[in-house]
Amino acid sequence: MYYMKCLQCNKKMLFEEAGWDKNKWGKGYRTDGIKDGQPKCPQCGGRIINSIVNFGDPLPEDELYESMRRSEASDVFFVIGSSLVVTPAANMPGIAKQSGSKLIILNRGETPYDRVADLRFFDDIIDVLPPIIEKVKDLIEKD
Repeated sequence: MYYMKCLQCNKKMLFEEAGWDKNKWGKGYRTDGIKDGQPKCPQCGGRIINSIVNFGDPLPEDELYESMRRSEASDVFFVIGSSLVVTPAANMPGIAKQSGSKLIILNRGETPYDRVADLRFFDDIIDVLPPIIEKVKDLIEKD
């Protein structure tokens, strides 16, 4: 939501760095039409778009690979607010779990990974996440 990327050279930049004015050129989604005068990539002159991947957009291969690599290398994989049914993102907890990661799921509805999760919360995010964040902050400050 803060970044844009070039479709040609894959450079990532903040909206401000790109000189992108959302009021003038919109959100910059891939499906938005190109408007006269909108900024181009400062590195190669290619078309820049919002880094958000909307339904129907092709997934960036490099980012998908990076997600898989990070899932595989994780010690703890924390799913927050996802039904885990839209692939390929829904595959990441399985990749993490198969690689020995602890799996935590925080989602009100059921998911396909509920039975293999090491810790499962069916509560509202607002009731569970803030206390966890405070506890982690306390642990970090002690180190």
